[in-house]
Amino acid sequence: MTNKESEWWRTFHVIEMADLFLERSSQEELAATAEFLRQELGLTAGSHVFDQCCGIGTLSFELAKSGVRATGVDLCKEYIERAVERANENSESQNQKENCRFHCADGFEFVPDSVCDGAFNWFSSFGYASTNQQNQLMLNRAFESLNPGGRYAMDVPNFPALIRGFQKFMVRKGESDGRSVICLRECKVNLREGLLEQTWNWIVEGRTVDQRKSALRIYFPHEIVEMLTAAGFESIKLFGGLDRSELKMDSSRLIVVARKPE
Repeated sequence: MTNKESEWWRTFHVIEMADLFLERSSQEELAATAEFLRQELGLTAGSHVFDQCCGIGTLSFELAKSGVRATGVDLCKEYIERAVERANENSESQNQKENCRFHCADGFEFVPDSVCDGAFNWFSSFGYASTNQQNQLMLNRAFESLNPGGRYAMDVPNFPALIRGFQKFMVRKGESDGRSVICLRECKVNLREGLLEQTWNWIVEGRTVDQRKSALRIYFPHEIVEMLTAAGFESIKLFGGLDRSELKMDSSRLIVVARKPE
């Protein structure tokens, strides 16, 4: 894998991705996710939370409805521009305008200017680098962002279930800027390198317009626990869903909550 390929996330994102994958179609699921984060991270009105790899700020805005202050970071300039535009123009809630701040920066390096009461990394935004050393930096930055006693939550694929029910092809259809869009995603598990490799073909108005590649590092639950422990976290909890169900082999998601010592 070339250096350019190994840092695929720097040029991977297209604006159609935001419309097909980052805009949440279920308000009920979005509200449940925000409620889970409020409870598990101990967030109340006035709390400050770090939205690591925030995308277009969907969860930050949802949390801001209840008065939580959010600082979001993402490397994709177009995503941050959309989040800032929404923060400036959204008339739904004054809290969303005042309480959300977004930065275009590298999540492996970024730490908010002021310390946070909680932090989260959601929607499979962990494991972008092919090396454990670089992925560890993301967890270190989260740890550094927190007050003593603050908690960090992660949402990633549960790879035992993904591999057992592996699907080589996945299709997502939708619209972007008034145009019909299809994303055809081809997946391959690279067992030698420990990567989930994906090729994303973007078809707009019936014409293939772009192809992007990604490679997500495969981590089993115990490996993520080890990395969080190495970052300094303790009291690590594993869930199989927002309902706090026990993590099992067939759980589609792995949700982790860890605490920074007092």
